[in-house]
Amino acid sequence: MAKGTPTRPGAQADQLRLLVAGDKSHCGKSTVSLGLLASLLDLGFAPSELAYIKPATQCVSTTLTAKFCESTGIDYVHVGPVVFYRNFTREFLDGKHGTPAELVARCVSAVEAIAVGKRALVIDGVGYPTVGSIVGCSSVDIALACRARVLLVGKSGVGDAVDSFNLCAAVFEQRGVPILGAVFNKLPLTGAYSLERCGEYVRKYFASRRPTQRVYGLIPSTDSLAAVAGEETCGFSFSHPNPQNHVIRVEPMSAADREAVAQISALFAQHVDVPSVIADARAAAGASDVAIARASALELLSAEPSTLVRQPAALVWVVLTALAAHAIHMLLAVGKAFGVGGGGAKR
Repeated sequence: MAKGTPTRPGAQADQLRLLVAGDKSHCGKSTVSLGLLASLLDLGFAPSELAYIKPATQCVSTTLTAKFCESTGIDYVHVGPVVFYRNFTREFLDGKHGTPAELVARCVSAVEAIAVGKRALVIDGVGYPTVGSIVGCSSVDIALACRARVLLVGKSGVGDAVDSFNLCAAVFEQRGVPILGAVFNKLPLTGAYSLERCGEYVRKYFASRRPTQRVYGLIPSTDSLAAVAGEETCGFSFSHPNPQNHVIRVEPMSAADREAVAQISALFAQHVDVPSVIADARAAAGASDVAIARASALELLSAEPSTLVRQPAALVWVVLTALAAHAIHMLLAVGKAFGVGGGGAKR
């Protein structure tokens, strides 16, 4: 893990937290995470103001995203504290590995540790949204606990792309986690399902049926991204690597790696509206924070009593979160009654 120096210890209030999710493994979540980080650097963010983490993962191999962070000085944890190695779920159901709340707490602890002093944090999701739900530690659980906004990585096409987006979004929305929108990946440049033709109709759908969310871009399929996809394929493990410190050595970028990063950066600059991602994440912060706080409190309140007894800090957090959520809700209601405040971002 790269060691950066926090430059803005008081920046937590306006910190951007984005969880990148997708409809399956290898859909491009890590590549989109890399593109976001590269774009944030291009927009003037300093490396020390950014962080990347994959708190729960099925992968134990080094990725191009980790190499990029290492080479640029961005703090990162690419193999987090929860690794779904082979037979992990069976062991969990046999009573090993603690409770769902404890697994999520490990992820939250890692996220909060790397987030200190950062302006923006990219959280890389695991598999599709419900991967890990069997142990109560899915991307949805992590987004909720870490108060992150979600950017979905979608597939090519029109009907399949929209249907898959709706399926994934529904899982997050049912838990009160805000979805900003999507980046659709791996679209051909020619043919009936070309980027241009699909983009027209996918955007038309969002404008009419999901007006509060945005299509931030459609990324074409290229040979360079196909090569990256091969490298991003996970290396599964039979046990958690380096259980003492979870550190896996990251090699320097090769010439081919640097070329791939340059092409990903160029594709994002041309096809993805990252400034709007930032603006929408900030605009969504107010009222949606209340929804997340309420949902988080309800999640913990529904936990086994023995879990809260074993974790007094969690019990205190439940009480404080519930009180804070109620207070903010009342203030928003009063403000609305007197005509103060708005109704959120219009997109």
